[in-house]
Amino acid sequence: WLREKLWIPALIRERLGLESATAVVLYQGNLMTERGIEDSMDAILQVPAAVLVLLGYGGSREEYAARVSQPPYRGRVHLIDAVPPGELLNWTASADILVMAIQPTTLNHRLTTPQKLFEAMAAGVPVVASDLPGMASIVTATGCGRLCDPTSPSSIAAAIRAILDLAPVERDVLRARALAAAHETYNWEAQLGVLRALYGRVCR
Repeated sequence: WLREKLWIPALIRERLGLESATAVVLYQGNLMTERGIEDSMDAILQVPAAVLVLLGYGGSREEYAARVSQPPYRGRVHLIDAVPPGELLNWTASADILVMAIQPTTLNHRLTTPQKLFEAMAAGVPVVASDLPGMASIVTATGCGRLCDPTSPSSIAAAIRAILDLAPVERDVLRARALAAAHETYNWEAQLGVLRALYGRVCR
């Protein structure tokens, strides 16, 4: 019954000409090092019937374009151009999973709560996220995805498979949890009071 209530666009599959049975694992955002892109590319090779899609921009884009055109990534990893911000949620929603294997290379990375995490929730897309202090507590509390060791392609692959191997209704539950978290907690209206209270304490 959840599947009947959730509208899931097919923008990525249509752009790439993918079969409906092909699972789409999405990385969206800045194409640069230390975001776990390389590890995710290696991970997808361990996940049959799935592709990794890199959607974004950045200084390393040409490097990734060259890499995905060669074996073993050709046909398993796709690169598509960044989309306007107003269209991003629909493109994100057309993925089965959003992966954010941010590397634990700095304190900032360990504590980060990236915008793409909340965009995934708002789009109703389950996540595979680094098991790092900033993200792990949110993913665990909302039940919107799985955690992984971002330095291990095998761990990333296992987390992806753990979601894709779920029955369709169970995957829809993950989508519903993500949407509920966005609607009830992780939105500007809900967080405005929290932010004002924090400012009030800091400015006393």
